[in-house]
Amino acid sequence: MKLKLAAILFLVAAGGVAVFLSLGGSLPLSDASAATQYLTATAATGDVTAEVAATGTIASSDEYALGFGAAPQLTSITTSVGSGTWSVTDVDASVGQVVTQGDVLAKASTSDLEQQLTIQRTSLAAAKLQTKLAKSAWDSASGTDPIRQAKASYYNALNSQRQAQQAVDDTKAQIKQATLVAPIDGTITAVNIAPGLDSTGTAITIASTTYDVTADVVEDDISSMSIGQDATVAVGAVNAAIQGKVTAIAPVSGSSGSNSVVSYPVTVTLTGAPSDLRPGMSADITIVTASAKDVLTVPSEALRGTTGNYRVQVLGSDGAPTSTPVTVGLITSTAAEITSGLSTGEVVVTGTASDRTTTSGASTTGGRFGGGAIGVPGGGGFGR
Repeated sequence: MKLKLAAILFLVAAGGVAVFLSLGGSLPLSDASAATQYLTATAATGDVTAEVAATGTIASSDEYALGFGAAPQLTSITTSVGSGTWSVTDVDASVGQVVTQGDVLAKASTSDLEQQLTIQRTSLAAAKLQTKLAKSAWDSASGTDPIRQAKASYYNALNSQRQAQQAVDDTKAQIKQATLVAPIDGTITAVNIAPGLDSTGTAITIASTTYDVTADVVEDDISSMSIGQDATVAVGAVNAAIQGKVTAIAPVSGSSGSNSVVSYPVTVTLTGAPSDLRPGMSADITIVTASAKDVLTVPSEALRGTTGNYRVQVLGSDGAPTSTPVTVGLITSTAAEITSGLSTGEVVVTGTASDRTTTSGASTTGGRFGGGAIGVPGGGGFGR
């Protein structure tokens, strides 16, 4: 009988609690359950750096094609250089050889050109003599018609002399182009000639010892790019982090890709590249687009509000957070520069312990608290 009465009383009490809760009532929480565990950080002096990351391929800054009978040409302009057929006599070049500007790399026979030059020089001497005689005849002529005729003869002789001089100059230039000379300090990347064989087109290719890396930067980041920005280029193949600077930004999009993301080619020129660096190696580029050094910083997760109206929650000695307006400078995805409103050493709230666990138990690192007000279990409510 007593058990039945106890059961009836329990059901009545439970029903009363249910009605109370349905009407908006709440049960008191224990201190342990009500306490919120805050995630915090200390305002400290440091650097805030905004960066853009991209990937690219190492390439020589310049590459020249050398061919007999023509001046060296950049391979970015032409793929083949040279004029006529030349009989190679000497080759002092091999693939991988490091050369200095002015080094003689190969020679071709000039015997035919030397004979041609001898004939042209004789013709030039005769032309000069004809010009001298024509000038003398003009000076001694009298009467209108004779003077006109003598003057015309002089001009014809002068033109012939100039043509003969041009022929001599052209042949001299061809003879000079029978010797291939390194136009830059660099490394020989191709040798297409051998002594005793004829050569046509490109004979030797030289790549500069300075390097570039070009990468596609997405449209969201391109507006923050400018010539001269510092960059770090990490090349895993040689385990090196190489410094560089942005030297070119394409004015038009290079590609959009399969996901329709528009990007622009950006070129970084390296400084102090290691000797084992080679064109074609993959590189990870980090470009510094903005920086603030030796400033007061907090994690960017601590900021709340919007541009021009930011605030942080400063944790007091009693463990309670206080909303404090701050003025900010440079903001990145990880850190923010505080120009006023905080002092070094103050502790700011970056989140709560509950923020790190989703309902499924997955870890998160979001910068917003979830749910209700400060001090309420499972809550936050500082949303930006």
